[in-house]
Amino acid sequence: MGYKQSISCINKKSITRSFKNLRMNKTFLIVLNILFFTTACENEDGQNTIYQVNIAAQGACMEAEMEGLTASLCVLDTNGISKTEFAQNENFSIALTFQNNIGENIKIKNEYLNGESVMIVEGVADGLNHGKPYTSVSCEFVGNPNMEIPPGGSYVVSSPWVLQEGIRTIGLVCKGESNEYLAVGSYRVIVSLDFIMEMGDKTISVEGGNELGLGFDIM
Repeated sequence: MGYKQSISCINKKSITRSFKNLRMNKTFLIVLNILFFTTACENEDGQNTIYQVNIAAQGACMEAEMEGLTASLCVLDTNGISKTEFAQNENFSIALTFQNNIGENIKIKNEYLNGESVMIVEGVADGLNHGKPYTSVSCEFVGNPNMEIPPGGSYVVSSPWVLQEGIRTIGLVCKGESNEYLAVGSYRVIVSLDFIMEMGDKTISVEGGNELGLGFDIM
């Protein structure tokens, strides 16, 4: 997070009071510096913003941890097992799972799944965009427009790459048309972590260019 973004998250009056109550010494400078570079802060309108998340591999999946929420990205075979290598003309599903780690409900608007950089498959060598596993979000669904995650619960969004009997979509996505099997090569699934969520009575914006990227191969 940049200096300009960070300092805007700190109330000017609070800083003024701090200068009056504390001497300008090295300890205070260190504390102030830490405040400037926190990963989450509150804007003037009361909306919290998360600029950085912790991203790491978890087995054959990629996982991102942030305040109160974990997002996991996996590529699954037809038996629901996460893998990074598939045979040519072997079908697979792409699954994005949100895990609620707090004691309050979390809501994420399903329009986030329409984002251009959410669950996109691209070629590693040429960067060619091969599209998404699902056709659209919600289809003709009428009702709750949010992905709702109860305390301690999870919400899964999953879709097969190729339409196949017995393999269905999960979550507020649908698949009306089939993708073609991918050619032999290396690919990458990208999920941009740029969304707004309601966490209890708080509104939290996740931004800052963070993304989950998971590579897999067609052999």
